[in-house]
Amino acid sequence: MPEAASPGDSWIMVAAVLRPPLWIELPAVVAGALAGALFAKNRGLDLIGILALGLVSGLGGGIIRDILLSRVPLALRSPWYLWTVTGAALVGAFLAGAVNRMRLVLQLIDSLSLALFSVIGAQGGLSRGLPTASAILLGTVTGVGGSVVRDVLVGETPPRMLRRGPPYASAALLGAALYVALVSGFEVNKVVAELSAVVVICVIRAVAHWRRWESPEPKDLTPSLLRPKDKQKTTEERTEVRP
Repeated sequence: MPEAASPGDSWIMVAAVLRPPLWIELPAVVAGALAGALFAKNRGLDLIGILALGLVSGLGGGIIRDILLSRVPLALRSPWYLWTVTGAALVGAFLAGAVNRMRLVLQLIDSLSLALFSVIGAQGGLSRGLPTASAILLGTVTGVGGSVVRDVLVGETPPRMLRRGPPYASAALLGAALYVALVSGFEVNKVVAELSAVVVICVIRAVAHWRRWESPEPKDLTPSLLRPKDKQKTTEERTEVRP
């Protein structure tokens, strides 16, 4: 008879299932850290401030995801994450002028970071056995978490995701929902689902910037549901005048 797995072996098996591959998560970390470093550089922060915002932008979403999944953040268990964030932040600090000239590249980096983190978060939720709605929520929070913490740290409130502008959190929500639907509903290969969701998020962001789309502002439906007081009074007066 095969021997029963020890608790330590069980934890290793669970970690192997839940841990996203480095080739998927490191590009998201690089994109997020570089975007955060440029964000800090453009606001006149010193080297420590640039490194701090690069760290928050690159690892914040993943750390929030791991905390919600009740596990030690992967960023603290593997040296690859910290070294990657440091390298990307230094590039943003000392080559900011060259990078800032490439506006399209910056938008692509920001969109790619949002897309990758959203997909990784949704994948982590499904791997943990969460319901589909929870996995979608986790993907959205993972996608926007780093940028929200970054904005709060520099006093930029409300955070960008809460302002009207090109779809940001909504793009992350749609991408995470697409990934969950493809994997759970249609049993599509994970790599195909990941690429599809990343492309959809990047396309939404690109078209929104190109067409200058803004997230819609909720419209007050009260006037269409309730008659204005003036009309009510007029109706009541007419009713009283009738013999």
